[in-house]
Amino acid sequence: MDALTSAFVRVLRRQEEVERRLDRMEQAMGLASMAASAPEPPPPAPVEPAEPEIPAPPEAMPAIPPQAAASGETETPAPSEAAQPLFETRLGLTWINRIGAFTLVLFVGFFFKLAIDNEWIGEGGRVMLGVLAGSGALIAADRFWRAGQRVFAQGLSGAGVAILYLSFYASFGFYHLVPTWFAFALMVSATAMAGALALRYDSPAIAGLGLVGGYATPLLLSTGEDRPWAFFGYLLLLNLSGLAVARRRGWAIIEWLAFLCTSFLYVSWMDQRLRDATRFVATVFALLFYVLFASSALEILVLLAQIGAAFAMPAIWSYDAAPYALGSLAAAAGGMGIAGFRQWPRVAAATFAAFWLGFAIWKESAPSPVPEGQVFLSLLVAFALFSAWLPYRMLVAGTSPKYPDLVLAALNGVVFFGASYALLNRDHGAYMGLLAVAIAGVQAGTGYLLWDRTPEDRRDPRPVMLTLGVTLTLLVLAALVQFSGYRVTMAWAVELAAVAWIAARLDSRMGRAAALVLGVLVAGRLLVLDASIYSPDDYVAVLFNARFLTFAAAAAAYWLAAWCFRQGIAALPMFLAGHAALLGGLSLEVLHWSHRAAPQGELLGFQSTALSVLFAAYAVVSIAGGVVSRTAPNRIVGLALIAFVVVKLYVYDVWRQDTVYRVAAFGILAALLLLTSYLYSRYGSTLESIWKDRNPQA
Repeated sequence: MDALTSAFVRVLRRQEEVERRLDRMEQAMGLASMAASAPEPPPPAPVEPAEPEIPAPPEAMPAIPPQAAASGETETPAPSEAAQPLFETRLGLTWINRIGAFTLVLFVGFFFKLAIDNEWIGEGGRVMLGVLAGSGALIAADRFWRAGQRVFAQGLSGAGVAILYLSFYASFGFYHLVPTWFAFALMVSATAMAGALALRYDSPAIAGLGLVGGYATPLLLSTGEDRPWAFFGYLLLLNLSGLAVARRRGWAIIEWLAFLCTSFLYVSWMDQRLRDATRFVATVFALLFYVLFASSALEILVLLAQIGAAFAMPAIWSYDAAPYALGSLAAAAGGMGIAGFRQWPRVAAATFAAFWLGFAIWKESAPSPVPEGQVFLSLLVAFALFSAWLPYRMLVAGTSPKYPDLVLAALNGVVFFGASYALLNRDHGAYMGLLAVAIAGVQAGTGYLLWDRTPEDRRDPRPVMLTLGVTLTLLVLAALVQFSGYRVTMAWAVELAAVAWIAARLDSRMGRAAALVLGVLVAGRLLVLDASIYSPDDYVAVLFNARFLTFAAAAAAYWLAAWCFRQGIAALPMFLAGHAALLGGLSLEVLHWSHRAAPQGELLGFQSTALSVLFAAYAVVSIAGGVVSRTAPNRIVGLALIAFVVVKLYVYDVWRQDTVYRVAAFGILAALLLLTSYLYSRYGSTLESIWKDRNPQA
């Protein structure tokens, strides 16, 4: 009240000051005389704001905690205790109350167990005592609530609900005093009452205590008898009531409590009770619990439910492929449906990861032989399901893909191929390369669809480049799996040219990078594997053999890529790699021929001279080609090779070779050098004019 009154006085004073300023402004602008000439009603008598009455000092009023004032509770500390910390009030009033209520529930449960073990009272008497104790606690809680002691009433009410759960479960689960339908009616009424009381008292503590007591009941009164339908049906009803209340009031802690307790009880039951006769009931309730928790508004809870369902299927059906496949696909379809409906890309990524991790677990524990057809069909359905996610996000939902979407799209085809390879390679290895090509085709088609169906103003190149990269990866794998030896290199060379062409058409930096990576792979295979296809003693036709054809194909692919990238810096390494591949292939052919044609004891000199002649001849051809095609890079390559040959002759050959090879090398080199000089003499002016036309500022 002091604060409100002071604020009101400040507002009045502020208004009066504003009016005085407005009057001064009107007088300065000459508006006061105009206003004075107009008739106006007599002004009201000024009313001075009265000073507020000062209330009694705060020390004279009893201190009431804010929580108690808001809820109307009378459980406030005495005036002399007003300065005590709020933590002390919470500890004494709330937490001790909750702990006391839970301890009361445990006391009743252990008392029941003690009475059972010592046969103090009959079965009906035990149940009636529990019902009376729970009902008495609820009645007392309602009276305390009406009297204003609401926190205490909440704890007592939660204890009463838990005791009723314990009693009702014992009446049919262990003593068989009532029929099943009546027992379930009692459980439904108890759960409904717990929800109603939690809503009436607006207390998540009541719901939490009731749920904890309900989940603890099977553990407290376990006799070793396994009745899975009754046990899981009881858990399902308990979860339905608890989650209905929690979601109505937004109590996230109750949803977490239900999920953790249900998971603990389910895993404990599977560890001790799972057998062939109970696998079906375990699957049914695993999926029901999954649906229950996957419908939560908490994304992290949905993620955990998805992972739990995916891991439950291989644990239940580790020896049977068909039920495992159906269960895991049902969970995957549910996860992708939830992710699409709520636009949660992380749930989609978690569903993808959980499905394939679950398959890996099942594959390790499955007996041999595995029914490959059934399992591969389920993997194919899962691949199709996950492949549809990115087109749905971009074309149907109309949203820009997020990082989890791109990760899913990047891994889907590769993971599917890896799983299929592990499953089918032993008996169907000849078709694995074709499978990789088929998956690559699906990825390429997806990329084209995303680019073609997306409006130009919303086109995102990232998914297209991603699908292109996956396609490239799968084609590389297909070449490795389907082919062997030099065929792999030739297949990679073809892929290099194709990727370069696509990257140039899309003007993609990522595509150029992918082409460069492929170029490095091709060069590595040429140097490490393909260069040593033949031993020196093997007789092969010069130029018409697998080795030279492989090097020539690689050179052609490099030059095609350089032509595609002719407007960018990526063209230079491709251009040089093409010359290196062709010259390397020719050098290997010369060395192989020299091994057979060289005179006895003169192999090194013969080979050195032959290489010098080859390099010089290649240089002249490059220069001549550059002159004819008016391309400076070819001429520069030729000049660089001539410089290399000259250095080689004057530094190495002149001192190491015999006179015959020295004469031959120098004579041939002289002729080629003169020919090169003639070309520049004959066409030099033409080349200069071309260069000046292309560089007018030089």
